[in-house]
Amino acid sequence: MIFRRFFALAALAALPLSVSAQTPAAPPLPHNAPIDAFVYQPAAEVAALTHRSDGKPQSKIVIDHENYFIEYVTRVINTNAEAHNHWYDYIHVLDGEGSITYGGTQEGGRDTGNGEIRGGSLVGGKFQILHPGDRLVIPPGMPHIFTATPGHTFTYLIFKHKV
Repeated sequence: MIFRRFFALAALAALPLSVSAQTPAAPPLPHNAPIDAFVYQPAAEVAALTHRSDGKPQSKIVIDHENYFIEYVTRVINTNAEAHNHWYDYIHVLDGEGSITYGGTQEGGRDTGNGEIRGGSLVGGKFQILHPGDRLVIPPGMPHIFTATPGHTFTYLIFKHKV
């Protein structure tokens, strides 16, 4: 036991250490990349973006660019099926209780423009219960429906990336 500790410490001590007095420069941004200012929002302001006192659903886009946007969403009701033919949805569940049904076939939806199919129902999808801390990736064209557990709110952060 003592020998193992000794050899482990000796191996760590033998590792080369690199010390640099300068921070490496950030890689250059692509010529068309938007530049956002530094933003800090305390938790109380973020909570105000996602919670309403009247119990209605809330959605607040906090960054909006041509090829991506970031949005806080709080749901208190069930939603209709939707599919986004040109967007990835990267979702992080923040709070509450809910679920998603995804995949299958969207029936009765209508094209609302730009490849967004909304409404109708979802047939043959898979069901997943969602908890705070869960992460989802919904690829372009995959129909899905979010559902809040009755009597609860369901809050998540969504990063949408256009393809």
